[in-house]
Amino acid sequence: MANYEQAEAFCEKARRKEAAELTLFSVLDEGRLIRYDMETADGRIHVALRSLQWKEGEPEVYYSHEYEAYTWEYTDKGFLFIEEYQPAGYDGPPGRIGFRIKPLDQRCRELNRKYVLPVGYTRNNLLVTDWDETDYAGLELYDLYEILYRVKYGDYVPYSAYEGAEYEIPEVEFEEVLQTFFQIDSQTIRAKTVYHPDSRTYRYRPRGLHDAELPYGPYPEVTACEEQADGTICLTVEAVWERKGLDSAARSELVVRPLENGSFQYVSNAVQSWDEELEFVWYSPRLTDEEWDAWYGAEAMQQ
Repeated sequence: MANYEQAEAFCEKARRKEAAELTLFSVLDEGRLIRYDMETADGRIHVALRSLQWKEGEPEVYYSHEYEAYTWEYTDKGFLFIEEYQPAGYDGPPGRIGFRIKPLDQRCRELNRKYVLPVGYTRNNLLVTDWDETDYAGLELYDLYEILYRVKYGDYVPYSAYEGAEYEIPEVEFEEVLQTFFQIDSQTIRAKTVYHPDSRTYRYRPRGLHDAELPYGPYPEVTACEEQADGTICLTVEAVWERKGLDSAARSELVVRPLENGSFQYVSNAVQSWDEELEFVWYSPRLTDEEWDAWYGAEAMQQ
């Protein structure tokens, strides 16, 4: 955050139940902005937000909303979480937003953008499972194939994700994606997937309605980094979960190996801590063969 000192002073005054004002701008894609005007007094925070877009070179408000925070917290790690009241049974977007007030180290931010954010926590378990180059047992390779295909080629996998879809992916295509980012041999990949040696293909079933993940999961931050003697980099990665107001829902140490051509490989991950009440509820495993047959098999389709 630029000019974070003003925001930090606002949070400290709110803690002391003193009067203060603050304006924050959140920069979105295509030049769009959200302006937050906040006022605090007696320990309460009032929020007025306005979504802005550009029209003929001038900012134009296309949405506005005001509320008094139902709850708010300024954490020791420097996050301000603000929650809007939502009635029981409300099923819209979460009412809690979060702002990182204390800025992270610039080097950590750069490493996060390059190595961690492209994978993150959505629809994969790279950062919430213990694994290394001697044991990939915990990793879900089909999830990582989908995500790393996009990282490698800048596009989604060329297989439509309609309900009950099943494909055969040529072994070269499937293995090349994973072997770009992991030091993993073909035998290990085949042992952890469904491989058909006669056709030299991998069975692939895209996720569907019955193994979709919950929305509004956490995003990763790299909060520390250490270059090691063997040329790898150890990254401390923490899960920021705005929906739950947590600045460290999980923490792990991810090791990456930069390569000479500008690419890199993931080397290991060791989970250090997690919120014991929530654990990793944002991640949903893929359907087992038995579950898939129950939903999409021949008998299920006849019902």
